[in-house]
Amino acid sequence: DPGVRVGSAITAAAMTTLDGVLQLDAVADELVHENFTCDTRDHEDHTFCGIMFDLACETERPVEYIEISSVHVRGALGPMTVWTTPGSFSGKHETEEAWTKVYSETHARSHNELVELRLQSPLRLKPGERLGLYVHSALPGDEGIVYDNCRRSISYHDPQFVVYSGMAHLSYRPFGTSGFWGRPWRPNREFVGRVSYGVRWKMWSPSVHAQFPLGFREAVRTVLMGSRRTESLLYLLQDEIILFTFNKIWWNEWGTQMGASSTGAAAPSAPPAASASSSPYSSPYGHSFFGHPFFFGAGGGSSSGGCGSSSAARGSLASSVRRLLGDRDDEEEEDEMSEEEEE
Repeated sequence: DPGVRVGSAITAAAMTTLDGVLQLDAVADELVHENFTCDTRDHEDHTFCGIMFDLACETERPVEYIEISSVHVRGALGPMTVWTTPGSFSGKHETEEAWTKVYSETHARSHNELVELRLQSPLRLKPGERLGLYVHSALPGDEGIVYDNCRRSISYHDPQFVVYSGMAHLSYRPFGTSGFWGRPWRPNREFVGRVSYGVRWKMWSPSVHAQFPLGFREAVRTVLMGSRRTESLLYLLQDEIILFTFNKIWWNEWGTQMGASSTGAAAPSAPPAASASSSPYSSPYGHSFFGHPFFFGAGGGSSSGGCGSSSAARGSLASSVRRLLGDRDDEEEEDEMSEEEEE
């Protein structure tokens, strides 16, 4: 009988077991490193003692945070230090107490090959956040680190990471206030080298649906629409199974476009909801038998409530699925039906 959901006779004990398995992860298990190494342009314009610049996480993609693990530079090198400050280096270039040292080692000269300076602790940036970075060589002279004249305000950018231009330092003392020719700071300079960073991606759930690319959002909606059709095999799946599956799928398989489709066409209206079945755990929108509120919280994780027989839990699932489908409120539908009857 297509009106009866598969699993409607599952015992409370079995539901509790499934409840512990079908938890939606909030973020990916692993920090992705291998695909994200940025190289700035190298015109071999200058060498001196240091370079200050900003790094930022600027993205529309579902990024939880990025972690910067190392920078790579070349030059005469010598005693090398790396420092960081939250927000930006602007206005802090001579205020050492505003900075935290995250690297200190001595290196042999390397004029042709980049040398990695692996930070003591990774630097974390969430979307919209920015930090200042200061790479310095205490080697006397003017050959410590290679840097460039500023050709544009952004030295490097990709879909989630930005390296801004900065200022060069002409003193072999960190944050030193005197240089070879008076003031030791030279504005409008660019970092030359490489920054290695990793990304912690968000995992899809109804609560963060709008933060994912258009193609993936449409895929979620299409599958949920199919699950409302009695003639579709998707109708045999509980909502929890569908949401759990999309939580584990890599979203960029459907592209990375975030805005509306290029056709400008309005999204199709949702199909009529499937008729209520004889299953006591089925409803037109949320055919759930163990739907806990953890499916819709910001952080995921298990719920401390009872099993899915809770009407509040089923209502939460129904509400979230209704929003994903783009259905109108019941009150709006009733108003329209009343208007039609009057006509």
